[in-house]
Amino acid sequence: RKPSGRLEVIQLMEVMDSMLEKAGVDKLIRVTGPSQLHNALELMKAEQNIYNIVFHELIRQVSVDCVERGQLLSKLRQRYVGLLERIPEQMKTLYKKMMAQRMVNRHITEELLYFKESVGQLASELCEVREHDRKVTKEAEKAQEELAAAMHEAKANANLLEEYRELYELQRRRLEEQVLLLAQERDIWSSAACDLALKIIDRNQLTLVRRLHVSGKTLTNVLKHFIVLLASKDTGDLADLQEETEQFRERLGRVGAEIERSEESSQGKLQIVCSSLNKRLQYFHCSDSGGPTFGGTVSLLLFFQMLKEDLQQYGGEVYLRKTESLRSAASLQEHWTELGQTVLNRHRDFAGALPPQHAALEEINQRACELYWQYDIRISGNN
Repeated sequence: RKPSGRLEVIQLMEVMDSMLEKAGVDKLIRVTGPSQLHNALELMKAEQNIYNIVFHELIRQVSVDCVERGQLLSKLRQRYVGLLERIPEQMKTLYKKMMAQRMVNRHITEELLYFKESVGQLASELCEVREHDRKVTKEAEKAQEELAAAMHEAKANANLLEEYRELYELQRRRLEEQVLLLAQERDIWSSAACDLALKIIDRNQLTLVRRLHVSGKTLTNVLKHFIVLLASKDTGDLADLQEETEQFRERLGRVGAEIERSEESSQGKLQIVCSSLNKRLQYFHCSDSGGPTFGGTVSLLLFFQMLKEDLQQYGGEVYLRKTESLRSAASLQEHWTELGQTVLNRHRDFAGALPPQHAALEEINQRACELYWQYDIRISGNN
């Protein structure tokens, strides 16, 4: 059936006005939202829903009279709805860009303020640097003036020192000339006295004085010869003494090192044997079996063989070799001790007493004898 067009249109208009009034479109009632833009978008969305409802009813009413007209209005409504739906998205995008630009502007403003503060701080620091540079310049100028004054004073002192040096050289040359003149006068007087003495001896025929003079010269030459000979002999003996003491030190060091190795080896073997015997003894105490096992007997035989081999170093060829090395070192020590005593006997004082080094030599000899005795005890194994 065909609807009464006028009545339904009036009713539709009243419904639309009622819905718009409820939505608060005309009164611009604000919808809660994060910003004014969101409020406007919410209001537009509510208003668009009302228009969609009215358009839908209006299209239905028109389609009753003419389907094609209704389809055209429906298509137009869809286009219009699509257009209105794109507007909020564009507005949101524009709003986001605007907010981003605002944030950028705020950041740029903050950077500009910070840059301004930095420039102000740098300007103040530049002023401080300029002030410091001014002070340093003044101090440098003052130091330069002081340095110039010091250089002038040093130059004056250098000139004064040069004058003193020239005066010293002049005085030294004068004294050298005087000393040379005195030496020449001394030689002249000595020659004159010698010639006068010889003439007196020849004139008075003083044979004894002549002989004493000749004997004194001969004695002086002989003493010089013996001094040279004694020095040469002492040099050779001291070289031999040093060489023999080095040989003695090397031989005694080898003997001591060999004894140390032997004692360390013996100590290690004894520790092994003692540890094994203690373990065996604990095993016997804890075990219920009374008699020794075959393995225990073999272990005891091995321990006995180890101790027997270690005991061989305190006798036989090893003992003789060590004793011979020690005797060789002792013989060498006796020889260089005798050589040292011979050298010291050549240098007795006028009272016939030996020099102080003789006591040190005796002490060294005594300590060497004690060391031989200790090494002999350790070689024989009686320690």
